[in-house]
Amino acid sequence: MQNLIEKIKNFYTNNKQKVHLFGSLVFVMLIIIIAIAVTVNINGTKWSYEKLEEKMESATRAYLSEHPDKNPSSTNPTVIIEDNTLIEGDYLKELKKYVKDESCTGKVMVDYENASYKYQTYLTCKNYKTEKMLDILKKNNVLSQTGDGLYEMNNEWVYRGEDPNNYVLLNDELWRIVKIDKDNKIKIILTNTEDKNSIYATWDDRYNTEKNSSYGINNFALSRAFVNLQSIYKNKYKEFQELFTKYDLCYGKRSEDSVFKDGSLECNEVLREQNIGLLPLYDYMNASLDALCQTPNNKECQNYNYLVNDESWWTMTANQKSTYHVFRIYSSGKIESEYASSKKYLRYVLALNPDVLYKSGTGTKNDPYKVR
Repeated sequence: MQNLIEKIKNFYTNNKQKVHLFGSLVFVMLIIIIAIAVTVNINGTKWSYEKLEEKMESATRAYLSEHPDKNPSSTNPTVIIEDNTLIEGDYLKELKKYVKDESCTGKVMVDYENASYKYQTYLTCKNYKTEKMLDILKKNNVLSQTGDGLYEMNNEWVYRGEDPNNYVLLNDELWRIVKIDKDNKIKIILTNTEDKNSIYATWDDRYNTEKNSSYGINNFALSRAFVNLQSIYKNKYKEFQELFTKYDLCYGKRSEDSVFKDGSLECNEVLREQNIGLLPLYDYMNASLDALCQTPNNKECQNYNYLVNDESWWTMTANQKSTYHVFRIYSSGKIESEYASSKKYLRYVLALNPDVLYKSGTGTKNDPYKVR
């Protein structure tokens, strides 16, 4: 035993610096381990607010599967499940156990739509609040009187001007918000026109008896464009369909010198409850801030208008003076009447659901709005 002690003393004497260094390293590692343990103990497994929203939805699904009588129905299309209901039923812990915020309350709104259920979670916390995209748009945009921005027109909120902050990023594509209609549906139009294989097409190329040739027939409800749009929606936006809502397509005809910009001409003919369409001409005209944009004949409609694109694209509006002419927007922004059989871009329009939730963004091109 004494020999062992002597050996340890000799080792320490000969390796004093190494022993001190090793001891220091062990001490530092212990401090790090203790700090990590304390942090974990303080923070626990705290979640993001978005993850808590997902947890509340899954808890609500479990609750309703075990209480089917509480589900919404055609006669009671909306039910609200409060967080206390889920907590008391052991489907959920207290919300403060999930996030670093002791002030949170929440609810899940369940809607019965088309024989299926739609879930929407709303959290209200000290540092976070679930908000609808619709509310963000109305809150962040004071109604304008001059310059780029959001204007009240025809009982709708319409974006107008050279470059208003109305960009939306969806499906890795950049869109512009055209307006919030009277039903609070958010109409968006594709910004870029690059995919020639899917959206560069004739409006219609059927045989036209009046012209004795395949100039097309300018009835949108029966057009090739309408068929192509439905295919695009089904193939490109199937996984996003919960974000969208059906809307009415105003496809009535007008002439080059008609002065109405309130939609009364275009909405004289309507396709009810559709998923996708093109822009009616009056929406393009209303986007311009030039007071001289009064009729499709006015070249001023291209001025101060964010909808002007580098390519030519079809509107949904046909010219009533023939059976084969349709209004298109030229690359300069000028409105022109063109044979339906010509090829132009199908710059399509979708409608975001009024209940779609806001994720982030300020609406600029570099920081577009995002939904979830």
